[in-house]
Amino acid sequence: LKWLGARLRPGRSSSADAPRWSLQRPRPSHRSRWHRRAMAKADQQGLRKRAAGEKKVEKISNGAAVKLQEEPVEVESNLKGEYGSIFILLVLYTLQGLPMGLSAVLPMILKERGVSFSDVGTFSLNSWPFSLKLLWAPLVDTVYMASFGRRKTWMVPSQLLIGLVMLAMSVFVDDLLYVEKPAIWTLTGLFFFLYFLCATQDIAVDGWALTMLRPENVGWAATCNAAGQTLGYAFGFTGYMMLEQLKVVTLASFMFYMGVFFIVATVLIAVFKTEDPVPKGEEPEDIATSYRQMFAMLQLRPIRNLIVVLFTWKMAFPITDAIAPLKFQEYGLPKEHLAYMTSILMPLYITLPMVAARWTSGNRPLDLALWVYPARVALVAITALLAYFTPSSVHPVPYGFYALVMFFAAAGAVASEFIFVAQMSFFARISDPALGGTYMTLLNTLANLGGKWPPTVTFYLVDVFTCKTADCPVQADGFYVVATLCTIIGVLWFLAGAPVVRLLQQHKLDEWKVRSV
Repeated sequence: LKWLGARLRPGRSSSADAPRWSLQRPRPSHRSRWHRRAMAKADQQGLRKRAAGEKKVEKISNGAAVKLQEEPVEVESNLKGEYGSIFILLVLYTLQGLPMGLSAVLPMILKERGVSFSDVGTFSLNSWPFSLKLLWAPLVDTVYMASFGRRKTWMVPSQLLIGLVMLAMSVFVDDLLYVEKPAIWTLTGLFFFLYFLCATQDIAVDGWALTMLRPENVGWAATCNAAGQTLGYAFGFTGYMMLEQLKVVTLASFMFYMGVFFIVATVLIAVFKTEDPVPKGEEPEDIATSYRQMFAMLQLRPIRNLIVVLFTWKMAFPITDAIAPLKFQEYGLPKEHLAYMTSILMPLYITLPMVAARWTSGNRPLDLALWVYPARVALVAITALLAYFTPSSVHPVPYGFYALVMFFAAAGAVASEFIFVAQMSFFARISDPALGGTYMTLLNTLANLGGKWPPTVTFYLVDVFTCKTADCPVQADGFYVVATLCTIIGVLWFLAGAPVVRLLQQHKLDEWKVRSV
């Protein structure tokens, strides 16, 4: 052993051509001979790990040396000094959810005013900016005032505009909504603009969260996003419904208070929260490069096949996702009761992703989506049956019927969230790290578009297939016709689309990568 140690020590070799070695670690002289031999063997195989991290063996050219280098240690999350930043992120995401929740109230108010399903379908266009934000996201990322802050350049004006639009709408929203014929296109345009500003604010806040928090705490940004948006949506939807039922606020006064809240919160954050400057060497890419990357992704054959799946696999679900609540309301269920049932399910939506993670962490995350897909298709027919048997009166409250509605709504929430989590896990698995967040953002945009067009089209189809006048050859309620069609489409899609989804998961990761941009 002494002879071997002399041979391994730098500068001691019997031949000028013999390699020199340097073992850069302390000698474990206190360990047994067997233990030392075992650890030496582990070193050679690259398997030895210490508390400080796994050691790598780096071979130097010409056999000059072998260096054992320690990888960076994963630092545990420590929120000391970060609570203020987390609170600010929570406020920003809550602000984002408020207009979204309020926009979900409008379809119910419109149905109370007697508008058609086609008009509700027109109003549903207002939420499309969140599915199209990829078109201007590179602009938000690359154009900014360094003296004011890269993210604040877009966040502050967007939020101030949201507040001003809310204040303005509080003056004339009653004249647009509570009239004999509501101004559908004007309301759609105003809420479309609000959604556009919210989407722009979302791009800026998502980027700011990555630098506002320390690297070990960046994971908290997703928590703030989920909790804040849910809280804002709940207050804008259920909160307004409750306060309006108690005669505390009207739609106009609620929008006024929200507008004031937006402006005050934005001014305080703009004045008292500073943004770190962009470090040298981390400046964003130019706009042209970002768009070239997106175009290159669309040329990949697996991506094209994935687009077909994303644009078709939600065609069966508009009945349960958008139309059924309005049908229940049309049959006499108060919109406040429907809002309360929706709010009860919100904790389920928050906790389900954690439950689903155990089945989506492998190489085939979309298998979970295929497992629950038939159940979600079956819920379309079940929901139509529930609508058909809606009680004619809610006095006394039909608790048994409400329990059935809640049970099947919860089952739908489970299936919907499992499909969503499986989809997001698959996106994370196939995304090309070389393109950063652009790849993931493109996939999310395509998925959002695939979920937006079916409800809008289905709203129109309900009116197309509805014929209840005396001169109709066959009297029919378009809701049930479309529910039947959606169920059939869902079955056919599963038979034809499931094999495609399985094939997508068999592609090697290299096949999803962009070779050159």
